[in-house]
Amino acid sequence: MKAVFAIAAVLVLSLLLISANQIFLGSPIPTALYALAVCSLFLFSAREEKKKRVRLIERLDALFDGGEADPTAENEESPLARKVILARKSAEVREKRLDEGYRNLSSLVSDIAHQSKTPLTSVKMYAELLGDSEEAAVIRNQADRLGFLFDALVKLSRCECGLIDENLDPEPVPVDTLVSRAVSDALPKADAKEMFIRADLPEGLTVFCDPGWTAEALFNLLDNAIKYSPKNSSVTVSAEEYETFVRIDVRDEGPGIPEEELPEIWKRFTRGTEAASQDGVGIGLYLARAIVTAQGGRAFCQNSERGGAVFSLVLPKKDVNRRKRSGSDG
Repeated sequence: MKAVFAIAAVLVLSLLLISANQIFLGSPIPTALYALAVCSLFLFSAREEKKKRVRLIERLDALFDGGEADPTAENEESPLARKVILARKSAEVREKRLDEGYRNLSSLVSDIAHQSKTPLTSVKMYAELLGDSEEAAVIRNQADRLGFLFDALVKLSRCECGLIDENLDPEPVPVDTLVSRAVSDALPKADAKEMFIRADLPEGLTVFCDPGWTAEALFNLLDNAIKYSPKNSSVTVSAEEYETFVRIDVRDEGPGIPEEELPEIWKRFTRGTEAASQDGVGIGLYLARAIVTAQGGRAFCQNSERGGAVFSLVLPKKDVNRRKRSGSDG
């Protein structure tokens, strides 16, 4: 409609110009007034069009942010607004169904793992009855691998479904408490390889994290270090304090990691070229990074100049998610 109005206005001005030129022969005033009027008309139309586009963009932004359109409104924005709302609601439904599917899958995996513990325990008991034979050792080894695999799948399913984020309960935790908890869980495997775990921790360091989940992440780094280090070697856990965070390092005396594999080792089911002869499914480092990232920290790895690899967890000293939680609670 505005385009038709502009064309009509230009035609009227043209007729007025012709009439004025017949009255004021040879005078430039009618032509100048005509040019001024036409320019003013086009500037006005351009400004109104710009305002219309701004209003449309603001309205669409509001719709994408969860706003609702007036179903009784009939204007140029209405069809587009209804399409945006329909697309948004369809995406919300798909996301909800996907989330429910993940949760159902996590529950199913947990149930399968739980139900498998009883037969696995029975298999181990019968293997013990066979004594120290080679067959019994094979049975025990495979039963242990199945148990480890089931536990790993449960942890992975919880991570994939976002259950780690929902079950985090961060609090101020002494670093030596985290390290002691993780080291105590890793000691049996270290003793089996006649390895030493050393701790070099400054006194009084505190981080803000969930103690259970974070100890699990640190244990995964220790377990990885023990797995790829030679017998009679050592693993060193150290920490360093910065202004807003604390970095915890796990240093091993293994072969190190090829530079091209460093960005890949944190991905799920990823195992390096040195991992072929080791047990595992490749989710320990993935879980460690997911746990730390969910708490506002980060995880990274680098090769040491003295040999071996250094895996690091960076954890905040204060509650970095307080503002986010306060916003969601309100």
